[in-house]
Amino acid sequence: MVKHQLLVGAAEFWSAAAADIAGARDRVLVQAMTFEADAAGTAVFDAIAASTAADRRILVDSYSRMVVNDRFVLSPRRLTDRAFRAEVRATRLLFRDAGRHGVAVRRTNPVGRNPLRYGVRNHKKLLIVDDIAYLGGLNFSDHNFAWHDMMVRMEDATAAAFLADDFAATWTGTPRPALHARAALTLAALDGRTNHRGYAPLADAIAAAHRSIVVISPYPSFPFMDWLDAAARRGVAVQILTPRDSNKPIVRHALLARAPVAYLTIRLTPGMTHLKAMLIDDSVLVTGSTNFDFASYVANEEYLALIRDEALVADFSARVLDPAHRASEDGAPLRPSRLRGAAATAGLRIAAAAIAPLARARRTVTDWD
Repeated sequence: MVKHQLLVGAAEFWSAAAADIAGARDRVLVQAMTFEADAAGTAVFDAIAASTAADRRILVDSYSRMVVNDRFVLSPRRLTDRAFRAEVRATRLLFRDAGRHGVAVRRTNPVGRNPLRYGVRNHKKLLIVDDIAYLGGLNFSDHNFAWHDMMVRMEDATAAAFLADDFAATWTGTPRPALHARAALTLAALDGRTNHRGYAPLADAIAAAHRSIVVISPYPSFPFMDWLDAAARRGVAVQILTPRDSNKPIVRHALLARAPVAYLTIRLTPGMTHLKAMLIDDSVLVTGSTNFDFASYVANEEYLALIRDEALVADFSARVLDPAHRASEDGAPLRPSRLRGAAATAGLRIAAAAIAPLARARRTVTDWD
């Protein structure tokens, strides 16, 4: 029997995941963009290392060689902060020496000699333990565990097999788009090169909305906002919930600078939320790794899930949406100046234009070194 379970917050997720990993027999497969040797990341790695599963592998994006604790590795902080230098070194050593624990590690999308390739990431977050799969927004680091986020646990052997096949394709350096569609669950594995086709299930679901769409995302931007604008112009009630204290304020400025559209409202939630989800007509929960932003569309490898599960939707509404609504504030009073809004919008458009050609190149994977 297929079972979906909503896990809100890092503590709830890790309690379930740690128990599953401890009981694993066949495989523990992990993929993340951020995986650091701090308290959270080390706890995850130690659990994988202690597992007796026959197949234990980790895919870490090269982002974790460039950015640690939400700071560039080569930033001035490295010169002045001994603890930061220690964490950078510990992260490299953790994965370099993983083989001693029987854990294989590879890293995705090395930047190489072109710094613009920093914007071309494997953004997937995945945990597979035997026939159980976890999807959502959580990375494995202290600052990610501190942010508001969620994961969905799926007891679904068929879905786990689909995701394991995608993991294997990435592991061998041959990522490809793939779609798993059933009545209650649609899964899309996006390869970063053909995402304009991979997002078709979401575009279709938004176009088919009749009553309402609620979006929670840290970085909502084009083309998803264009699709939502179109739905609002048809009379669908569209609401965007995004963090007031975003770690990327340029995205918030560009969002609030958009021309007002009837039936579309933007509300700001306190603190930083990394949670990404969309609820369409109170019946379809959209989740996965995608931020519903331009990078997710033009460059990043992502997971997208559309889940039709009445109990899961009710739980999401009660434990995620309702508290977010109560805590949020109208974004209109914080609308940026015309100059700041135009600059933010132009900055995002330039970034998209710069990385789009690079995103079409072949993706690579290397052993951690």
